[in-house]
Amino acid sequence: MKTFVITLSLFVAAVVLSSCSNNASLQKYYVDKQNDDAFISLDLPSSLILTEDNTLTEEQLETVKSIRKVNMLALELNETNKAVYESEKERVHTILSDEAYQTLIKYGSNNQGATLKFSGDDDAIDELIIFASDEEKGFALFRVIGDDMNPSRIMQLMDSVNTNNFDFSFMKDFGSALN
Repeated sequence: MKTFVITLSLFVAAVVLSSCSNNASLQKYYVDKQNDDAFISLDLPSSLILTEDNTLTEEQLETVKSIRKVNMLALELNETNKAVYESEKERVHTILSDEAYQTLIKYGSNNQGATLKFSGDDDAIDELIIFASDEEKGFALFRVIGDDMNPSRIMQLMDSVNTNNFDFSFMKDFGSALN
């Protein structure tokens, strides 16, 4: 009986330890960096950006309603934080290389680039991730979180963004924080 208890205890311990992954997650990265003064952070529910008199089609409105919130995290590059910038950029690349994130689009040059990734099913994504970097300005990481978002509709909505439909006035104060 004693052997059985010891064996069972070791088995349970092994299962618990193996389920506790050391892999960094994007969510944990956001939480860790939200209170870091080197980063600029913004959490925005999608309800705040739609104007009352928008001219969106029913399909576009449905797409916007599938979005729950948008998180943004940015690190401005300057003379004093080049090593931090490189380290954090590499950390984000490592997190996004996880097989949980599938690549939609990747483009750029040697000094600038952007990657769009998603998690969830191909036709019903739960999270759209946009990671853009510029070797002179810094990087920004966006998470568009929703329920069963359609990637092609999100891309169409992004292409047809009209400022008459969306209220970006909150960005004025945010933009001044970047300078």
